[in-house]
Amino acid sequence: MGMIRLNAIKHYTGTFAELPASLPYGDTYYAVDGARYFVYNENHLPIEVSSTELSSDEVRSDIQGYYSLLSNYYFTGGIATERVITTLETGTWLDIELTIDAQGVFDNRPTGMKSAQAVGHLGSGALGDPICFKLEGLTTTSSANLRTAFTFDPDEDGGRVESRLLFKRHSGTTPASDFAIEATSLSMESGADLEYSNTPNVQFFIGDTIDTNAPGDAGTVQVQIKVDVAGTISMREVALFIQS
Repeated sequence: MGMIRLNAIKHYTGTFAELPASLPYGDTYYAVDGARYFVYNENHLPIEVSSTELSSDEVRSDIQGYYSLLSNYYFTGGIATERVITTLETGTWLDIELTIDAQGVFDNRPTGMKSAQAVGHLGSGALGDPICFKLEGLTTTSSANLRTAFTFDPDEDGGRVESRLLFKRHSGTTPASDFAIEATSLSMESGADLEYSNTPNVQFFIGDTIDTNAPGDAGTVQVQIKVDVAGTISMREVALFIQS
């Protein structure tokens, strides 16, 4: 069962089977299996209520949210972050490069994540300093989607673009090595010198090697790409959608 604090009231999430028999007056509980809401009354007993009886802002901030980083593509000027991939770099997993626009950070993470980390990512997005989303504040009842938007302009015919999520685990895990989840690849069958758009959106659950282990100790996730032909990739955004 996960817990986050909002002022004096505590807000819990978990399964219905984990529903506490008693909690302080005003505390709330969200059962993720069935999307059921409970508020504890003056007798410290759980009373089921509809989502409309709770503050919509409170519900959203406690159980869901997103953290989006945008390039200039979506603002005045409309320029994505370009990177030329050489023949020597083909066939290798590469960190994405994304120059985040000054207006391009949208932090609507759940309250627990904001309480745990004031900034939701590591890295500037420059070469050698990849963007990694912090997962601190999430528990093993949480899940997320990571969406990436980019185009690729190949220099040769018949190329393919692949993308994946690379996870770094928190301390004390066995195994301790990074692991990855690959997205569906994009085949560029219409020839070279064309822009092919791709928006991979990969869902994952927060397992016990990337959840919140201790303050400052949780997993991270980042995006990598791999191509089999040289060309130019233009990154538009990366966005993490969270269900806590």
